[in-house]
Amino acid sequence: MNETTEKTNLSRAAFLVQQKSLPDLVGDLRKAQAWLLIAAIAAFLASSFFVVKYFAGGEMTPETWTAEQWLNAFLGLGITAVITAAQAFLYQSGFKGHAAAIATFVVVFFGVFSEVSQSMEREDATVRERSTNSQVFQAALGSINQLTHTASSMTPQQERLAEARAHLDYWVDLKAQKQDDAQSSRYSMRTIERNLVEYQRQVDLLQQQVAMQADNRKSALSSAIAQAKALEYDEDKHYAMIRLIGDFLGVTAIWASFIFSIIIIGTFEYAFHFVGTYVADHKAALMLVGRDTQGNAIRTAAAALQAEQASDQGTKLRDEYLDWVSPERRHAASVPDTQTNSSKVDLSKQPRNAEWPAAKAQGDNVHDLTQKRFYKLIYTEVRNMILNGEIKPTIRPVTEAVTDIIKRKADLLGIKASMMGKPQRQHIAESILAGLEQETIVERNTQGGVGKPKYVLADKYAQAVQQKLQQAEPA
Repeated sequence: MNETTEKTNLSRAAFLVQQKSLPDLVGDLRKAQAWLLIAAIAAFLASSFFVVKYFAGGEMTPETWTAEQWLNAFLGLGITAVITAAQAFLYQSGFKGHAAAIATFVVVFFGVFSEVSQSMEREDATVRERSTNSQVFQAALGSINQLTHTASSMTPQQERLAEARAHLDYWVDLKAQKQDDAQSSRYSMRTIERNLVEYQRQVDLLQQQVAMQADNRKSALSSAIAQAKALEYDEDKHYAMIRLIGDFLGVTAIWASFIFSIIIIGTFEYAFHFVGTYVADHKAALMLVGRDTQGNAIRTAAAALQAEQASDQGTKLRDEYLDWVSPERRHAASVPDTQTNSSKVDLSKQPRNAEWPAAKAQGDNVHDLTQKRFYKLIYTEVRNMILNGEIKPTIRPVTEAVTDIIKRKADLLGIKASMMGKPQRQHIAESILAGLEQETIVERNTQGGVGKPKYVLADKYAQAVQQKLQQAEPA
């Protein structure tokens, strides 16, 4: 069972054939293929940044990557390249069906997911960079540095506390000496006690001040760190459009960033698909007019087989006619030809006015090179004249063309032009038209009747002939 069926709706291709000439079709196809390549490269780069970053461990710093990270990066590149190539080929294939729809969904989902992820990562990095480079954040860092430096240095209060403690220790030692030896100090005990009380009061007061300063410094440092952490990723640094989406829809910044990325990537993916479809339609249009992507004429296998069958029919008709008009040929035909191993139709018993046996020749195989050249020469020239618009595909003009060709090339055909009467030439013309019908160059006239032609040029060739005739008219 074939899971994908080739596109059979050629309405767009037929429309292109009607609206554009062959050079325009080829030129637009080449332009579309170039843009399709650009879109594929853009899609590959957009997806590969995210995939490679993920496979490499979340860091895009190749100069610090290990061998394992490099291998994972190449793996990510390979996966992205294969999926992007499949996406580009699928868009321009023109395939339809369930399998093609599933494949389209898979590759589009991967493209949208990876490209949206990369877009959000890029926007996130932009916000972080804007935040860390802002003057407010730099000021917060300066405040942290200043508080940290102050904590490591001695404040005036700490110096005064140290000095007061030194004086207190001095009077404590002096009191101890006085108690051991009353004559050891010139200060009285009363003076010593008074100084001890004074310096103890100073130490207690300065300790309270130093403790309060430490608490204030710790609180200020914590506040500065919290402020710097908040300013390191400032939500106000998002793009204005993202802030507008967030305010309009009432969502957080991360959801607004997602919607913003979906709009960009969704538009790109649609354009990517449109360009691929444009390429597929132009290829189908060129196939309709029998041209390849370079504009060169092509013949399908079926058309070649039909032409060969028509050629065999015409050559057989010629062989039967020559047997009829040449008695010596009839005599030679009655003897088996061992060299060519081919059979001839014996018409020796037919009267001179016998009807051309076209029906009998239908389907016979002819292997004589001369016979094939006879019919092909006339058939090809009449075919070209019809496709060029020189004659109409009806019996009378085709018969006249056959007559003219026989007269001009009788020697090449190896016959006498005078030996072929009008009925025989008319039968040749009918055979040619039958062959052209098999090639789908002409078709039966659906509006036929008395006085109407039996055949008309097919629509896909009639338009090309009309264009040629219009171009040939003098300006």
